[in-house]
Amino acid sequence: MAEKEVQHSAEPEAPAKISIEKELGNAQAKAHEIGIELGHVKALKGADKMFAYASADAISIDDATNKKLVRKIDLNVLPWLCVLYILQYLDKGVISYAGVMGLQAETGLTSAQFTWLGSIYYAGYIVAAPIHNRMFQAYAPSKWIACCVIAWGVTLTCMAGCKNFAGLMVQRTVLGALEASINCGFSLITASWYRKYEHGSRTGIWSSCTGLATMIGGLIAFGCVDGQAKNPSALSSWKILALITGLVSVVFGICMWFFMAPSAVEARFFSEEEKMQAVERLRDNHQGAGSTTYKRYQAKEAFLDVRTWMYVTFVLSSQIPSAGLVLLQSILIKSLGFTTKETLLLNIPQGFINILCNLSFGFLADLTKQRSGSAIAAGVFSLFWAALYIGLGNVDPFYKRYGQLVAYFFMSGSCSTAWFIVISMLSSNVLGTTKKTTLNSIVFLILGVAYFIGPQTFRDPPFYPHAKISLIILWTVSILVLASFYTLNRWENRRRDRLQAERGDADEKGTGNIEFMDLTDKENKLFRYVI
Repeated sequence: MAEKEVQHSAEPEAPAKISIEKELGNAQAKAHEIGIELGHVKALKGADKMFAYASADAISIDDATNKKLVRKIDLNVLPWLCVLYILQYLDKGVISYAGVMGLQAETGLTSAQFTWLGSIYYAGYIVAAPIHNRMFQAYAPSKWIACCVIAWGVTLTCMAGCKNFAGLMVQRTVLGALEASINCGFSLITASWYRKYEHGSRTGIWSSCTGLATMIGGLIAFGCVDGQAKNPSALSSWKILALITGLVSVVFGICMWFFMAPSAVEARFFSEEEKMQAVERLRDNHQGAGSTTYKRYQAKEAFLDVRTWMYVTFVLSSQIPSAGLVLLQSILIKSLGFTTKETLLLNIPQGFINILCNLSFGFLADLTKQRSGSAIAAGVFSLFWAALYIGLGNVDPFYKRYGQLVAYFFMSGSCSTAWFIVISMLSSNVLGTTKKTTLNSIVFLILGVAYFIGPQTFRDPPFYPHAKISLIILWTVSILVLASFYTLNRWENRRRDRLQAERGDADEKGTGNIEFMDLTDKENKLFRYVI
């Protein structure tokens, strides 16, 4: 029997050590007793990092203690995610603002070339997503992301030195490769700190920062344009914007490396007792901070799981239209007859609607414990406003342009809300560190494909009629996929309830901490999917 090697050099010592043979034997015996197969678990070496801090038997965490722990996590972890998401969205969106700030004229870009700048970002994203997910298992996600933030800040400042299409293509490719670390990394971080019925609301909080970024970005871009007009300088307004946002990212990345806690068991803001309580809070998740051991069978399971390909179908159908909207948001607004300055300021209400939608649907998902249902509601909401926007535009491109503008705000502001709820489903419903990182690699690689294709569907300017038709069709498909998730997960949970009832109550028999043995959601029959 192997010696207990759960702790690695970056992991803290457990508060007390017991016989590993006895501990593993207890876990295996309990698992067998309640009908869980542990055939792949031969030693504790591949267990979750939090196994060493887990109590031998489940302990009760009262409401007051739970609220205190959540408050500490919200104050010490969530702000890092929120600010970084603002920076990431700002940095990615600089190209959209630059599109109406003179970039195309100064660099000699055609409309087709500008569209390619949006797509090529995701070529880098596609290549890098699997690499990032492997690194997230080998290293603490927060540390790896901090390195990426510093690197992409430097890359963004280089945009100011780009003079032609070729230079911008290289810069955007590298930027996409580095920023691919964010969504998949945030999914893992959210899962390792919060209970599964907190994932929807917390994902809603940090994802709503895209709206805040849209508002801030519009104001910064307006300031750059206005300041450059009043005090002409050698640097164009879009170059000033790239330098400001890039340098801020570099500083933030350095701070994140030194000050953000990698996990609950390494958090300096927790006492030793609070670390054990923070681990106990996550028992019902059936996952913790993750295992650094790569497990090939889990990777295979990720490819064979039907849910993986349902996620892929959802991403393609929901995000191909959204990709074009993100890149061309300023151009679409300007096409309604507004000036450059008016267009930049009109990004602000769209950002406010994004905040409202992501927060409200995210909290709705946790309050109702209906993650798929909330995502369906968000998808239908977006589809309604898209139909109104397209219907008004079909009468005449400038027919009731303020009505079109309002419909566009709600359509664009809510277009990714369902996707962020699905990200929270990835956090909650995929168990096993290798399976989770493998599935994340597949899903976020496909996200890169969707965002690569998306801008290419907007190839009939200035009003893009064909892109609008494809948007309606694809968003309808995405809603049907969400309905399938609801049906499948509900059926599987009921099946597991019947099996457990036949074997007896696991709460009475105990579980031997198998929740922290890094089992997959297929292996662990005590786990119930969030529906």
